[in-house]
Amino acid sequence: MSKVWNVIIAGVGGQGVVTIARILAESALASGYRVKTTDIVGGAQRGGAVLSHVRFGDNVYSSIVPNGFADIVVGIEPLEALRSSIQYLREDGMVIFNEKPVYPLTVQLKQQRYPQLADIRSALLTITKNVFMLNASELASLAGSRLAAGSVLLGFMKAVSDIPIPKHHFHAAMEGMFTEKVAKINIQAFEVGFSKGLEAIR
Repeated sequence: MSKVWNVIIAGVGGQGVVTIARILAESALASGYRVKTTDIVGGAQRGGAVLSHVRFGDNVYSSIVPNGFADIVVGIEPLEALRSSIQYLREDGMVIFNEKPVYPLTVQLKQQRYPQLADIRSALLTITKNVFMLNASELASLAGSRLAAGSVLLGFMKAVSDIPIPKHHFHAAMEGMFTEKVAKINIQAFEVGFSKGLEAIR
């Protein structure tokens, strides 16, 4: 039975979750795989949770990643990475997340407390030992825009996992989706993330 790759992209409205999922899906399609995706958007315009499922392989019949079957969770927002990992990540899966939080309104109004990053990481380590945390927003700014944090995380994912998609397909997907200027920023962000990923596994 051929392997189906299950990837969850998690974040909040305005972080480009759906765009990052589309880049991954287009890259997998260009690599010769069958691809199915689903986006779950909850109050995205108000900074609500956004979740994208990306599944690819030789034979893919459903667009929804079953609970406990995700190979990789990519979190553009820390708390959303934890929430998604609790539900979807398999025991020996991998989670890669941006350490820059986006505080919900209840936290801003001091009605709730946002967890410490160390606590989020510790909770993730109870699910899997494969946990990577990086300041993707700051790294993206080195490439020209903090909005490219998701592309940093994709590059990091490519470096630290055995995901079977060549780098040039990620680049081509970005070139096909963005203007020339924005594509250049996102490709550079991807490469910054890839370099950081190589450093992480040395």
